[in-house]
Amino acid sequence: MPDFVAAAIDQHAKRFGLASDAVLCRTGRGTLLRRDYFNKKIWKPALAVAGLPEDVTFYDLRHTFASTALAEGVPISEVSRWLGHKSITTTVDLYGRLVPEATCRARDALDKAFKPALNVPGKCPGGS
Repeated sequence: MPDFVAAAIDQHAKRFGLASDAVLCRTGRGTLLRRDYFNKKIWKPALAVAGLPEDVTFYDLRHTFASTALAEGVPISEVSRWLGHKSITTTVDLYGRLVPEATCRARDALDKAFKPALNVPGKCPGGS
């Protein structure tokens, strides 16, 4: 998990004096969170405060994670595993368009590998 999420969880646990094996979030009455409670009491108010459309779903965070990871170059096989997809085909079908173009990276990798033997300059922007 990203450092900022781990720090927020740590801060929450310290604020509420939670043991390492405690349930992270409960209702105001101390019961476990149910989906309807979460949506009504936490998610919808948070959307309003953030100025986001009320039709944004909690599931949209999953798509944001996958899209951001892929756009930043995380291998699609890893994202697929983290999302729990049974087949990488599912991930490719949903998010494949977000994978950065690899043509220049592949060409530069080959040029770099064979440059000592062939002395060929790179052709892609930022390449060797």
